[in-house]
Amino acid sequence: MLRELLTTLMDCRRSGGEYLFAKGRFVLRGFSADPAFELSKCSIIKDSNTTTSGCAHGLFVKRYNRRGLWRTLKRTFQMPRSYECLASAIRLREAGIATPRVCLASRYYLITEALPADAVFLNQKPELAAEAIPLLAKMHAAGIYHGDLSLRNLYFLNGTYGVIDLDSVKLFSGGIPGSLRTRELARLISSCARVYAARGEQMEPSALENLTEALADRYREKSGVTLPEVPLKERIRYLVSRVRRR
Repeated sequence: MLRELLTTLMDCRRSGGEYLFAKGRFVLRGFSADPAFELSKCSIIKDSNTTTSGCAHGLFVKRYNRRGLWRTLKRTFQMPRSYECLASAIRLREAGIATPRVCLASRYYLITEALPADAVFLNQKPELAAEAIPLLAKMHAAGIYHGDLSLRNLYFLNGTYGVIDLDSVKLFSGGIPGSLRTRELARLISSCARVYAARGEQMEPSALENLTEALADRYREKSGVTLPEVPLKERIRYLVSRVRRR
């Protein structure tokens, strides 16, 4: 996984490549902006111990925070998360999968293009989940594991499905392992159940099982991979019942 990430980053900064690298920053050719200043102009979407993010003037800006001694030490010695997001975005686009283009990746900042207002996130339209399965199969065939494939990180725009929030992506040289395929599909299906529950439309066990079978069948059709039924359903039950920390 690390080799895939480093190879992608080295390729993107080669002579004539899409990005320039200087002073610890990967910058899209032709892009010029100070990330701290851009964030100061943003309407803040999230502000937590881990990240602060917002949008302004067609840009999405994220800062990886260093609140607390332990987090500061981790950030100091780890590869910057923004570099991993850049490599993941490049791999996704190479595979023909829509995701916002990264404009800048530095140790503590990530700037990408913002999605237009007419982008529809699937947590607003959970009935579209089955239509996003071909994207999932394509992503896995390209060796890309998203890691947090909930409906809020999938969108539909101009007839195309795409993904955002690449902080948990892992890259592989070939198709991803079967266990990760199972976890990814379980994450998507459990996210559907949670969205419906939040709407006051709690899914009965039989409805959840029908959804699971339908999406697993569609995944098999698009990927050629049959996922083991028992581990998939057990993982979904666990995710649906889990109490999430706020």
